[in-house]
Amino acid sequence: MGYSMFARRKIYYTNLIFSLQSQLDNIMQQKNNLLSFSANISDGKVTVEEIASDPTNFNNYSEFLQGADAYINTADDEGGAATSIGEIGSMAAEQNNSEEYLASIAEMLNTSVNQEYANQYCKKLEAFENQLDMQQKRIETKLSAAQQQLQAVEEAEGKAIERSTPKFNGVG
Repeated sequence: MGYSMFARRKIYYTNLIFSLQSQLDNIMQQKNNLLSFSANISDGKVTVEEIASDPTNFNNYSEFLQGADAYINTADDEGGAATSIGEIGSMAAEQNNSEEYLASIAEMLNTSVNQEYANQYCKKLEAFENQLDMQQKRIETKLSAAQQQLQAVEEAEGKAIERSTPKFNGVG
């Protein structure tokens, strides 16, 4: 009867350890995905090649691109950059009305606005990564406790087996 109790406890802690290690593996995979994603958006541009080479982050790329578009089209007082872009575009048109000049100004504006949005978005990613770090630490603490409990059960089981085994002092 005592042996079945030890066996049941060992199975419980072994399964718990496996589950916690799987959760840690999942967190590490999420961190790797975030690292890849943040590296790809750090320049403020997302290319088709970057999206195609990182399909696990497709939803993140989609959210980033929609957010960047909204940032460009939202007024400054509402958290976007549309007002500033419009004012700079108007000043540029007043100074030089050539298409080449306006296209170069528009390219410079798009680059700087996309870079600014990427910086803001990276702060959001950092907060999520910090959350993953805290979750990882909690799981590591639980894992350590479960491993110690499993070791204690195995030691107690070994002692119980040793006590229940008959001992012989000799043959005769």
